[in-house]
Amino acid sequence: MPSPLLLALAFGMAGLGWAYWPNLQYLYTIWNNEPNYSHGILVIPIALVIFWQRLADVNVGWNASQGPWWSWVVLAAIVAARAFAYERGFQWLETATVVPAVAVLMFTLGGWRLLERGWPAVVFLLFMLNLPKAINDMVAMPLQRIATMGSVFVMQLTGLWVVNQGNVIILSTPQPPPNDHKLLEVALACNGLSMLMTLAATVTATIVLIPMANWKRIVVLASAIPIALLSNIIRIVATGWFYYYVEGEKAKQRAHDWSGWLMMPLALLLVGIELMILSWLAADSSEDDQADAPRVDPVLARLGAAKAKANLPTAEL
Repeated sequence: MPSPLLLALAFGMAGLGWAYWPNLQYLYTIWNNEPNYSHGILVIPIALVIFWQRLADVNVGWNASQGPWWSWVVLAAIVAARAFAYERGFQWLETATVVPAVAVLMFTLGGWRLLERGWPAVVFLLFMLNLPKAINDMVAMPLQRIATMGSVFVMQLTGLWVVNQGNVIILSTPQPPPNDHKLLEVALACNGLSMLMTLAATVTATIVLIPMANWKRIVVLASAIPIALLSNIIRIVATGWFYYYVEGEKAKQRAHDWSGWLMMPLALLLVGIELMILSWLAADSSEDDQADAPRVDPVLARLGAAKAKANLPTAEL
């Protein structure tokens, strides 16, 4: 049966969700309309799964207790910051306050021990936020350039005659002149930011939910950027070869859509291969030892320790 503190936390989070409902609606609009953040609709359910798994971890005991009185002051300060952002029209900042509000509410109702168990779920909530426009533009344009240059390089390696002018790839085809060249534009929407954001969220959930050594978590998380870039380059190269062999605008559009849908399965396949290679190179001996070690009921363990301290005989079961 859930403890009273966990029930209080559930009611507190429900109240926080009601208070931030307009901001959640704003985020839902972004998730529906902007491909770069379409993964956001799954962030909250996955965060709940992470939180539940962390609480249900039988290998780590924890006891929730109420936080100190000053945690309510911190929560009030976050609410005040949200009100300030709302009055000044800072929509992104107002919405972003929901993440620290969740963390402080967890600390207020469950103490340090509960926050220690639940902080990965709170950090994962950051993936439901869109990047501010200035940062989005600053990241998107270099990614677009990298995708173009990388795709041209791979196309040339695979036998295509291509050159690029800016973010437009000029592709030579077998058709006779004047239709012997086709233009393949690497649009801003195809810069790979969507893949990067989605893959980063997926990899983060993977390294939190799957037991592994901390150094493996760091390696897998760091690999999200090159894997996302590689997947996007492979998509553009596949589209270029399709343009080389197939005529007709409808066929080209279909090739673009299909290659876009296959990006995420390809990226997840690369992450899976990376995990297998890491497991083959170095097994987690500590995790294997924990799995093989017999689990001791914590109640019986404390009872045995108390008897040993009192120098009392322990009856055999």
